[in-house]
Amino acid sequence: MSTLGQLVISGILIGGIYALMSIGLTLIFGVLRIVNFAHGEFLMVAMYGAWAITRLLGLNPYVAAVAIVPAMFLFGAIVYRMIINPALDKPHLVVVFATMALSIFMQNVALMMMTADLMDVPPIFGRSITIGPIYIKVELLLGFIITILCTVALQWMIKTTYLGKAIRATVQDGEAAMLMGIPVPRIFLITFAGGSALVGLAACVMMPLFSVFPTVGLNFVLIAFVIVVLGGMGSIEGALLGGICVGVVQSLSSYYVAPAFGQMFFFVLFLFVMIFRPNGLLGQKGAATIGMNE
Repeated sequence: MSTLGQLVISGILIGGIYALMSIGLTLIFGVLRIVNFAHGEFLMVAMYGAWAITRLLGLNPYVAAVAIVPAMFLFGAIVYRMIINPALDKPHLVVVFATMALSIFMQNVALMMMTADLMDVPPIFGRSITIGPIYIKVELLLGFIITILCTVALQWMIKTTYLGKAIRATVQDGEAAMLMGIPVPRIFLITFAGGSALVGLAACVMMPLFSVFPTVGLNFVLIAFVIVVLGGMGSIEGALLGGICVGVVQSLSSYYVAPAFGQMFFFVLFLFVMIFRPNGLLGQKGAATIGMNE
């Protein structure tokens, strides 16, 4: 019984970190209604940045977030201006191919500059927290807490602030929002850059737990896509729930079956949810065209 409890707790915590990685993707889709196929490479760049700050300045990745998050916001704004914005009024496949091309380009640049070696940082906390028979890794617990805080803060921002109201108005009817004086192009830029900044925060949280290498984004971007669709496209709290589900399924299947089959089982879960609840766990009907959930 203690083993099962340990696996469930570990799955919930790692699932929370997966969710943090996916919230930015959910935000971008919910507002711009595009899928950023370079999302994994944004994560890779931010992880390299956190690794560099840790190695060169001797800071831990959590402190590095003070620099990485604004840098990724700026990077996201540049990518939006140069690649995403010119393609928004084109057929949807143009954005798909543009972000896929960006993904391949970033992978190869990273391979040339950083080689294929795995980079990691030394352990930050030497001991785990013990609660009865349950052992909790401090990095996992801290990452889960950060995810919860980010989810609550993002929901509060969207529902109560002027920026959040402008985002919701843009999602509901972009043309009417422009007539009401809302700068829709600027809202799109802020949203894409903000989603990129959230990826930067996720990278700093993940750096103590995972190694970084040029194709690390491919390992996580599929998980992010599953979480976004599983929780409900455009639903921020759905991304959190989807991440927890994926983490628990992966943890249980890796222990009771084999680690190599961990991803297979959460893809099976994904298929079942798509068959019996196509809108996702917390999604709404027509989310693919409506955008962010209210």
